[in-house]
Amino acid sequence: MLFFRSRPEIVKIKDAAPKQDKLFAQVIAAALPEVKELWENGDRLIPKTGLNCPAEIKPDKEVGSSYYQCQPHLWQCYWAGGIEETPSLKIDLSGQTFHVTAESVFPAISQFSSLPRFYEFKKSQNLSGIVVSLAVKEFPGESQLVLLKDSCRDVYLPQRIYGYGKASQKNSEGFIWDNFDRHIFIDKFYVTNQQVNLWRVAKNEFSKIISDRSLWYRPALLDRSEQIEYCGFFGKRLMEAHLADAASMAPAESKNPLPSFVNRPQTPWQRDLSKSFLGLARINPDYQLSPLDCQLAQVKGCKDRYFTTDSTSWMGMNFPLGFYPESFINPIEPQKNLKLSSKFLPASSEWHELGYRTSWNGSQKESANPVAFRCYEEVIK
Repeated sequence: MLFFRSRPEIVKIKDAAPKQDKLFAQVIAAALPEVKELWENGDRLIPKTGLNCPAEIKPDKEVGSSYYQCQPHLWQCYWAGGIEETPSLKIDLSGQTFHVTAESVFPAISQFSSLPRFYEFKKSQNLSGIVVSLAVKEFPGESQLVLLKDSCRDVYLPQRIYGYGKASQKNSEGFIWDNFDRHIFIDKFYVTNQQVNLWRVAKNEFSKIISDRSLWYRPALLDRSEQIEYCGFFGKRLMEAHLADAASMAPAESKNPLPSFVNRPQTPWQRDLSKSFLGLARINPDYQLSPLDCQLAQVKGCKDRYFTTDSTSWMGMNFPLGFYPESFINPIEPQKNLKLSSKFLPASSEWHELGYRTSWNGSQKESANPVAFRCYEEVIK
């Protein structure tokens, strides 16, 4: 059974005007699906010639389109005329055509640009997200505040029995657990510098904002204490090791939540590592990486690619092996809190295998390689 969040993705906040025209309210209501589409899939509007908003986005051919989904900087770019010269959402209602636009009524953030913003991050006890102000050209002076949720960044973990780590014996199930009656959403990608910048703005830590746009899509490199603080600020938790295994190890009986045996595949795409390029690289020192290999797992020798959907697990989590070392909380074996498999190790490394972890003291400065992280959220239905 599919589960959909109880939390809404678009929320109407109190009316900006004391008395709104009834037709204005109807136009805004009719526009919300298109607002949601622009917010979640604005990447589809990017022309082949690229964007014209250098203060907001620095395009990079190595960055996948997923980066531009639920992306406040693309929202800013669109309404500032970086995609269309005179942007608006055309709404046909009651035999008339109306033009819905966003207003630049929020304070400028000098680290981004000197221009007023078309959005503002809002965090309260009950709501958090991107606040935007919608207007209708045919109703001057009227506006409506709307809250946009980041509905693009995580994926649902199906309810079933899962295994943790590597079983001690080949035919042993080892440590197993289940998430029945729990609704867990896991970040698809690592938390980025751009997302952390938003957090810094919310905390008034403007001096810590990374202003180099070429770094915004890259994984944020925070110490473990700040990783935990960041996730907690958004009502989430730092990723846990057993959840990572559940999200990475494809179940043998995918349609049966109560399988007769919980298997331990060695890679996200093949159960037997020896039949994968990682296994071949272990026995052949002259093995040459192919583009397909790098799509499965970014290891040493692969070109950096960000927000790609090639290296994806069975349930939609990206980069289960390779790319960056990843930080975890491990409630089962607390010292095993780091996925070491990464682009810093050759394909022949024995660390490129699901369930293999090592220890990290939580300090980026003392780490041999940069350590990324992601969050998860448990939603109460």
